[in-house]
Amino acid sequence: MTERTGARDEDVLKEVARGEQAAFAELLRRYENAILTFCYSFTRDRGMAEDLAQETFLRVYRNAARYKPMAKVSTWLYKIAANLCINEIKRNRLRPALALDEPAGADPEGTRVIERLASGEDAPLTGAEKHEIQGLIRRAIDHLPDDQRTTLVLVEYHHLQYQEIAEILGVSVSAIKMRVKRARETLRELLKVLQMENR
Repeated sequence: MTERTGARDEDVLKEVARGEQAAFAELLRRYENAILTFCYSFTRDRGMAEDLAQETFLRVYRNAARYKPMAKVSTWLYKIAANLCINEIKRNRLRPALALDEPAGADPEGTRVIERLASGEDAPLTGAEKHEIQGLIRRAIDHLPDDQRTTLVLVEYHHLQYQEIAEILGVSVSAIKMRVKRARETLRELLKVLQMENR
């Protein structure tokens, strides 16, 4: 296949499995930034995120022939990256945090979580309010249980669907829904406590 830009991910991955370097370059073009951002949202360390993203694509390259089209290629990539990040977090006792102050994906202002979880209102926040709430949310997210924090990163920061997250984390969709519900409830309570501490 010479024209890969419009090709389906599955077809590009088949070419990767055959050792086509140009196909691998196309897969990198499509997902490198997303996977790097994904890894960074877990580690909050640029160098480590780059290493984990590189390892993700190395594993994709080595295992492309084993890919079974039961899940989307993007879901498979995220699953590999998530496993690597979770293992790294356990090994180094890192605390993944949500980078709300950096551009990412469809929410370049990083305000989606802030507005939905912190203010609970549709009114726009001032720059000072946004900065203060970002700090509070970072602290609150650090206190979430690992499973809730990981799920919230995938839902709110990477905008993945519940079904995709369930496949990535190897749990049921109902378990994902419950984690998100509990995480949001816990965050609201933590934010109230933190806001009182800051007064």
